[in-house]
Amino acid sequence: MVDITSSPIAQLDQVSYRYPAEQWPAIDRCSWGIDEGAFVLVAGRSGSGKSTLLRTLNGLVPHFSGGQFGGSVVVCGDSTRGNGPGRMSRHVGFVFQDPEAQVLASRVDEDIAFALEQRGIPVGTMRKRVEELLDLLSIAHLRDRDPATLSGGERQRVAIAGALALHPRVLVLDEPTSQLDPWGAEDVLAGLARLNDDLGLTIVVAEHRLERLLHRVDAVHEVHSGVASDAMTPEEF
Repeated sequence: MVDITSSPIAQLDQVSYRYPAEQWPAIDRCSWGIDEGAFVLVAGRSGSGKSTLLRTLNGLVPHFSGGQFGGSVVVCGDSTRGNGPGRMSRHVGFVFQDPEAQVLASRVDEDIAFALEQRGIPVGTMRKRVEELLDLLSIAHLRDRDPATLSGGERQRVAIAGALALHPRVLVLDEPTSQLDPWGAEDVLAGLARLNDDLGLTIVVAEHRLERLLHRVDAVHEVHSGVASDAMTPEEF
């Protein structure tokens, strides 16, 4: 669990965002800090603004989606106003709901290495890092497989490995178990807990399987109609 004396690794200050052609904001004046090493749950009903809020952390909102953005988001000292997803990927790894949307190669090891290749990482360093991630996520036996042949839980672990390839300090996941069966979901969530406990990785996850996650997190923010609550302990939530 996080040390309450640690300083925020990410800070949102009065963040508001309205999608193009929409009348009402998807998120409205949200302010909260994320402590380094924390495991944070973002809860709320579908359409509440959870996904939009998460996407402010890596600059997808507003750089990719357009629209009207207000306030500030600073992660690892970089503001998303002046830095889009390319720059922010150095700090924030992002995993989407659908793991198939992040598949970029026909082999698991090549898929994990994709971001490293794009950054021109030396081959020796790249191979070592891929091997470390295969071991870390317990997917070494899948290295030669085509991601299309994997189970949902296996594909999600591959997606997490790919998101960690650039060694970000924050891992953000948008409902990573929404398409998984209960066994696959438990496998993925237990893996996230290990990453948080063993590596001290800061994790922010929007999730609807609350009963599987509440006992693992440090703090909960509930989002309702685009407004995020102050941090609550799992017990308070």
